[in-house]
Amino acid sequence: MPHPDWEDISAFFELEEFATKASITRASEKVADVLGIFDDPTQMATLGEFEFDGPGPRFVCREDEVSQVLRGDTAVIEGRTFDVLEEPQLDGTGIATLILAVPNVIYNARL
Repeated sequence: MPHPDWEDISAFFELEEFATKASITRASEKVADVLGIFDDPTQMATLGEFEFDGPGPRFVCREDEVSQVLRGDTAVIEGRTFDVLEEPQLDGTGIATLILAVPNVIYNARL
């Protein structure tokens, strides 16, 4: 679905402004290099005695740049590697969100 003609969102996703680059791969082959906004909330918000565990890392970008991205792909952002947990979430305005997670790593504890 194309974004509305009245808004040019490409300026928002420029490296000189807010964006960072993500390299998306699948089975060691590059799928895309995408510019977008990386959000990695690492602090747990508290309100009195209640704690809110916010969503994990996400990458917001133009939907036309992630049309080939699939669940299970890998994203390298700011030197860190993340798994893509699901297909890009489209919001109907030309913007998509990739839901990410730190990959599971099994360590050899030599037990």
